[in-house]
Amino acid sequence: MKYPMPTLTRARRLLAKHGGSRRYYGADPAVGLIFNAWPRNAVYEEILVKVIVLNRLYSTNIYNVYGVAEHIHRLDIDDRLASGDETLVWDVTHAAFAPDQNFAFYSFATKYCAWHRPEVFVIYDSYVDDVLWTHQHTHQFGKFRRYELKSYPTLIKILHAFAVHFGLVDLSRKELDKYLWLEGRLAYDGVYEPD
Repeated sequence: MKYPMPTLTRARRLLAKHGGSRRYYGADPAVGLIFNAWPRNAVYEEILVKVIVLNRLYSTNIYNVYGVAEHIHRLDIDDRLASGDETLVWDVTHAAFAPDQNFAFYSFATKYCAWHRPEVFVIYDSYVDDVLWTHQHTHQFGKFRRYELKSYPTLIKILHAFAVHFGLVDLSRKELDKYLWLEGRLAYDGVYEPD
């Protein structure tokens, strides 16, 4: 796909225009309610509800929500969330339900951590991947290969390089996440948003 040149004006306009849209932001208030109601991860049932809601409303394609909730519960993640430990995403990503059943839920893990600490953690998904890689291919804003977008510490560096290169450093991490997602989603939906 081809995306318009990222600018702070464009990002703010898209965020403002679609901020109240149920089509593009409909899940956010519901997910926010759940994560605000249960900010900690000590009670399995609370984790399970967060996993189910996030999985369903953000389409993360987790089929064993019980196993993922149990995995997060075992990890005892609250101190690591509080400290902004980037390695937590890797640990949440790799769930082992049985000795021969290892799964990687990278997109889900980034979203789960980011919904707890949006000022610290960033979100990865296929739309963000496509927008970043397309702009890298077109504008060379950094030095990385596409597969490196799935390395969380590298993703954070790539997002920072993107924000600096295109003058988006005034956006919060959550705003940058949402802007990238909107660009990808609008293109996927065939909606052209002129500058």
